[in-house]
Amino acid sequence: MATEISGRNYEIPPDIRDLVEKKLAKIQEKLFDDVIDVRVVLQVEKYRNICEILIKGKEHDVKTVQESDDSMQDAINAALDHLKRQAQKNRKKIRDHHRKEGNGRKVTEWAVQVLEPGQLREETQQRAPRIVKTNNISIRPMSIEEAALRLDESKNEFIVFRDIDTDRVSVIYKRRDNNLGLIAPEF
Repeated sequence: MATEISGRNYEIPPDIRDLVEKKLAKIQEKLFDDVIDVRVVLQVEKYRNICEILIKGKEHDVKTVQESDDSMQDAINAALDHLKRQAQKNRKKIRDHHRKEGNGRKVTEWAVQVLEPGQLREETQQRAPRIVKTNNISIRPMSIEEAALRLDESKNEFIVFRDIDTDRVSVIYKRRDNNLGLIAPEF
């Protein structure tokens, strides 16, 4: 992304231009994914050196105006520091917003009840399986891709989740051939 650097009542020397471009490139690389436009305005008013930086992105815009009585380089460094703090704060907000528990969608708790052996099978079946353990699991809304990623990271064999697209409870599980299976009920 090209950086537009302009001066008001200030002729921009090449060393200042290089300083701004290098430092902004580092900040953009680390803190911004989606930069649309970058503008830097350097201005001098009497004894004040003012640096204004505006970065427009898809998710958020960041603007800072800093001034220094000493030099333009001090104003630029102060503006870049402020820009870093703002970008980190906005990035954290966006990340926290997307990771927010449930994202405003409902999370359902289901409980599995243990049945008495007489209710589960007939008395003549001695070797038939029975339920010996129950777990309460929370069903969180997520996409199928997110569920697959969580399953890969987890030691569990399956994950029960509410599909964001269909708003239905689904199960994704690990298959013996190291692929994943999806159970999506039809109502």
